[in-house]
Amino acid sequence: MRQNKSNCQTVSVSELRRDRERQEMIERIMDAAREMFVQEGYEAVTLRKIARAIEYSPASIYQYFKDKESLVKAIIQQDQQDVRRAIMECMQLDEPRERLTEMARRYADWGVSHPNHYRLLLAPPANWAKQEDELRLNRPTPLEQEAVKILYESVKDAMQRGIFKEKYRDPSLVAATLWAGIHGVIMLEITMSEYDRALIGAPDILFEERFNTLKEVFLDGFLMT
Repeated sequence: MRQNKSNCQTVSVSELRRDRERQEMIERIMDAAREMFVQEGYEAVTLRKIARAIEYSPASIYQYFKDKESLVKAIIQQDQQDVRRAIMECMQLDEPRERLTEMARRYADWGVSHPNHYRLLLAPPANWAKQEDELRLNRPTPLEQEAVKILYESVKDAMQRGIFKEKYRDPSLVAATLWAGIHGVIMLEITMSEYDRALIGAPDILFEERFNTLKEVFLDGFLMT
């Protein structure tokens, strides 16, 4: 009886280890793929190239992804879920100013710490965008969990509570402006060369300083004091 129990435990541990190893390999494939898609472009990257990059046999990679399209959809789905998760947590904050600034902070931190993820998710090549459209069609996300919708509803809620200055009455315009600002500060951080930084006299300005400036401009410009 003890032997049977031991065998069951051994099988369970073995299965857990295989699942963990499989997930680690999937993550490794995805990370290599993101970097290659950014550097080489969508069309130039194949599963065989990705397999060579991670020193894996081309035939074996098909155990995880049947084709490039399925890999792209898996990457899109994972990255979208990560962004949503970070932003959704902010909805627990009731105070509108705190919620909006924390939402912006988490979104910006995710983009800067995942540059390849962000570039592919927010500025995808044409064929990548096609895969994203197909994924949304076949696996629709609840509207209230879409990142842009979350931002819009938060701005709308703040307006209804009288947080915004009287002249700002359109939540869609304010939400889009805030979104553009956050996106811009992220893209500057992950794409701007040292030469371009020098041109604007800001070779040593840290991302934290740029983000805080954006936050202050938003708070001072849009919100009631």
